[in-house]
Amino acid sequence: MTAITIAAFGTRGDVAPLVGLGTGLRDRLGAQVAIAAQQPYEQMIVDAGLAYRGLPHDTEIETRSSEFGQGLVDGAKMRPSKEALAEMREQLSGVGEAMASASEDADLVLFEGPVGSLLGPHVAQALGVRAGLVHLQPASATGDFAPPALGTRSFGRIGNRMVWRLGASGEKVFAPLTDALRTSLGLSPRSRKDVQRNRNEWPTLYGFSGIVVPRPADWPSNAHVCGYWRPAPAHFTPPRELVDFLDAGDAPVFVGLGSTATAHGAELSTTIIEALRKSGRRGVVQRGWARLDVGSDADVITVDDVPHDWLFGKVGAAVHHCGAGTTAAALHAGIPSVPVPGIMDQPFWAARVHALGAAASPVPRHSISADALAAAIDSLSDRHTARCTEIAGRLAAEDGVGEAVTSIARMIDGAGVTR
Repeated sequence: MTAITIAAFGTRGDVAPLVGLGTGLRDRLGAQVAIAAQQPYEQMIVDAGLAYRGLPHDTEIETRSSEFGQGLVDGAKMRPSKEALAEMREQLSGVGEAMASASEDADLVLFEGPVGSLLGPHVAQALGVRAGLVHLQPASATGDFAPPALGTRSFGRIGNRMVWRLGASGEKVFAPLTDALRTSLGLSPRSRKDVQRNRNEWPTLYGFSGIVVPRPADWPSNAHVCGYWRPAPAHFTPPRELVDFLDAGDAPVFVGLGSTATAHGAELSTTIIEALRKSGRRGVVQRGWARLDVGSDADVITVDDVPHDWLFGKVGAAVHHCGAGTTAAALHAGIPSVPVPGIMDQPFWAARVHALGAAASPVPRHSISADALAAAIDSLSDRHTARCTEIAGRLAAEDGVGEAVTSIARMIDGAGVTR
């Protein structure tokens, strides 16, 4: 039996799609799948019938306790100080070593996201194991657009590619971390260019749809846009009060900010409840890392974690931060979005769904007001709903997990994979 480890150092939005991918690898390939992630996601992984391997740190706690982290989440303009850069490295301390420990019995390791790209080549070299990259956002250089983490501005084809190169050079700030990792794994010093060259030869699988981000023509042949990896079905029994609320009136608006560990949850909650009142819409507000709380009455209800695949089929629209996973869930459910993007790739996805006609104009979280949010909710029309229904139908015809499984089967056979 082939053993596969998926190293996923990220938030719930990173881990949940990879649980869906992991169950696909188990069910379609007969693979033994383990997912290495932070402890808060252990139960989700175990409930799906996959093996859990621990990674250190707790991103929510560390973001809340960090002045730099809070500034980043809330969009403050900051120049990274030596102290801030040291803190960024400290928040990844021990992660590479834990990935290596989690993958000792693996025939193949899939490294997810920026952290996986940074640490994965060293881990794979130490283990002598086949490896690949999995991403939920574009991470291969292209002239079509700039790196999603930098927002939505285009610098032209030449400029965009230059920005991608500059972004890659930013890994230099983590050199002390990767040097220490190589030492702890018993590896000799190795130039960053060699590591990057080796990583660029790995297969790279993207868990988003070409309907939303068409595959750039200038991407290398080892970059594969598979389609979305849907989270594994959750064993979920909805609270009675939520079922009663949903049954008591028109389809409400969902509001949630996912893994946004801001300290301004109280202010945002006030803005949200005022916007819902102004728009005359009922609302289901999810606490999330922002710790939103609008109370509960006949028109609004505050809930803890509820699987989006279950809830989004019962609401009329979704106000959300446009994380990759929440964006995918809204598109699959065929409901229009009101994007409230904050940082990293969120403005990128907000712009994409708006351009598709599946969302209102984005309302940046950093400058949100009740009037602006109410106006965005009110701007949703039958045109948006019809477009969302069309897109949902096209997405339903895709098999993102199946496409990924086919590519991973080739990796297991050694086709195009470097050791």
